[in-house]
Amino acid sequence: MAVDHLNNIERKLIDTLRNGTYKTASGTGTAWAGGGGSPPANGDVTVYGQFPTTTETTYPAIIVEMAANGIETQFMGQKLTYGAGSTEAIGELYGVGFNLYIIIDRDSSLTPTGGSTKYKQRRLINYLMLNSANILMDTDFSTTDTEVDERHFSGFKEIGYDSKLEHWVAVASMVVVFKNNR
Repeated sequence: MAVDHLNNIERKLIDTLRNGTYKTASGTGTAWAGGGGSPPANGDVTVYGQFPTTTETTYPAIIVEMAANGIETQFMGQKLTYGAGSTEAIGELYGVGFNLYIIIDRDSSLTPTGGSTKYKQRRLINYLMLNSANILMDTDFSTTDTEVDERHFSGFKEIGYDSKLEHWVAVASMVVVFKNNR
């Protein structure tokens, strides 16, 4: 049976962002409470796997959008041997690209885990950008059937404020490269 690599990676990224968990020097930390209720409780960030309608969006919001996928590198001869039983397969390194949108409105606030000060507006989007990058780079795919080879996070390049909508927005992209055996 074929492994559903694209959905494994997308689901793991969404779940990890919902939990807000990343690695620290002493183990793991949590940037926000997780849960993503509607409306989110204080400390929650709502994570969507697709663009929600304007009436169902709760803020702060993170939207994970699969933007591209394709073969990254084909192995010489396309044959690979792996495992103690010397199983042969045909395969390649395959890549999947994501755009990550962070959106907050004027009323959004979040008290960081372990903190006492509410973050709002520009301070909140800065906090969400840094911690989202930490979470994405630390996502552990070992619990999936997908062997991730590398990941490239471009950073947040489009950061802005829309005065008409009163929304702060930041956009980043990420590529995850994995082994596709068939």
